[in-house]
Amino acid sequence: HLNICQVAIGQEVPVQIVAGAPNARVGLKTIVALPGAMMPKGNLIFPGQLRGVDSFGMMCSPRELALPNAPQKRGIIELPEATPVGQAFDPAKHWQA
Repeated sequence: HLNICQVAIGQEVPVQIVAGAPNARVGLKTIVALPGAMMPKGNLIFPGQLRGVDSFGMMCSPRELALPNAPQKRGIIELPEATPVGQAFDPAKHWQA
């Protein structure tokens, strides 16, 4: 089950990201890794296709970001609605396990 998401990242045009997260939904604020980002385990994010659909980044789970006390269930990080779009992620500020 994949979701084709149009993600506002603080630029003029939304970015298309294909995600399999069960909690991906309209209006959710989350952490996005764009092409060129390096994940904590050394994986590089690059544009690609999932099941033939273009994807230009990744919406991140706490586990993928190696956050302390990350839940072991599937799902992307859900930020408070008041979190500004386009702001850099700061675990000390944005993460509470």
